[in-house]
Amino acid sequence: MNAVPGADGGSQDSSSPAAPGAAGSLGLVRGRELTVALLRPIGAAVVLLAGYFLLPIDKASDLNYLGLVVGALLLLAFCVWEVRKFAHSDRPVATAMEMLVALAGFYIVSFATTYFLFSEYDPGSFNESLTRVDALYFCLTVFTTTGFGDIAPDSQGARVAVSIQMASTLLLLGLGVRFLNLLVNQRRQATGR
Repeated sequence: MNAVPGADGGSQDSSSPAAPGAAGSLGLVRGRELTVALLRPIGAAVVLLAGYFLLPIDKASDLNYLGLVVGALLLLAFCVWEVRKFAHSDRPVATAMEMLVALAGFYIVSFATTYFLFSEYDPGSFNESLTRVDALYFCLTVFTTTGFGDIAPDSQGARVAVSIQMASTLLLLGLGVRFLNLLVNQRRQATGR
């Protein structure tokens, strides 16, 4: 039989259910599981970023509609994958952490794409024409609330998109703080401190 550490420092038979408040009953992760829970959404974000930079979504491309459809399908598949992963998870805390990291990657790529498309298809949306790197840079400055002022939205549509990003940044930060609070409280309950 496999013995795993219990909440009291003794051992607990892995075939019996975890005691209420024990780390196993809370879905907490350690070591390799934690690494996988972080690397999986980071890998997905890398795939989304690769799609962002490589798909032909610029106005000058003959394949721009195909690029937009493939990009939209990639984002949709990413969302479905994350929701299914969460629905079938036996480790809710680890999966919630994974989803939060994935949500940040999805969020950044989605807004960067939005800004790039505004710049491409509605010239004058920003005070300068944006490349993909410029759009990603602008998205990150809004996300981090840095706001250097070198790129600014000029059209009503671009201002609405930036306003939505600013408001959703607050929501994303709130979710992150709430999640961190839950992790700390659950860990404290599991260790009895």
